Amino acid sequence: MDILRSWMRASCYIILSFVGLVSCFSMACSAQPPLKMDFSIVLEKSECKLQEPIYANFKLENKGTAAAYVNKRFYLGSEESPKDKKEVFLIITSPSSTKLFCKYSYETGLPKSEYFELLQPGKEVSSEFKRDLRSYFDFTETGVYQIVAVYQNVYGKELGLDVFADKVISKPVSLKILPQN
Repeated sequence: MDILRSWMRASCYIILSFVGLVSCFSMACSAQPPLKMDFSIVLEKSECKLQEPIYANFKLENKGTAAAYVNKRFYLGSEESPKDKKEVFLIITSPSSTKLFCKYSYETGLPKSEYFELLQPGKEVSSEFKRDLRSYFDFTETGVYQIVAVYQNVYGKELGLDVFADKVISKPVSLKILPQN
C-alpha cells in the first residue's frame, strides 16, 4: 500500500510538472515580441523668416523585432480633438513659453486600406506630402520655438488589421523664426 501511494504521488508530481512546463512553453511561444516605434517630425529648414512657409514631414520607424501594421496617413489635427479624430498632433511652445493653439482641424473620416502598411523591423514610413505648419499654427513671435509631434493611431481594427496603436512622442525639434527683413 505504501508503495502504491508513493508511486501515485510521484506520478502526480511528474504529471503536474509536465503540465506546468507545457503551459510555460505555450505562453512563451505565443507571446508577441515587443513593438517599439520611433516617431519624428522633420522640418525642411531649422530657420525661417517671419512670413515664410514652415514645411514639415513625419516619419515612423520600426525599432522593434516584429513587423506591425501602421497608419501612414499621418492626419494632423488638434491636440484638443477627440482621440478618434486625430492621428498626429503637435505641441508647439513659443519663444515666450506660450503653447500654440492649432487653428485648423477637420473631420478625419476612416482611412483607406492603402494607408496601412506592414512595417518591418528596421524600416520606416514617411508622410506622403509636406505640411506647411503656418496653415495650422500662428507663428507671430521671432525666436526659437520647440515642436514635439505625437503619433497615436486609433484606426485599422475596423478593417480587420492588428495595428500598432500605442502613443509615440517625438524628440523635440527647434525652429528659429527670424525677423522678416
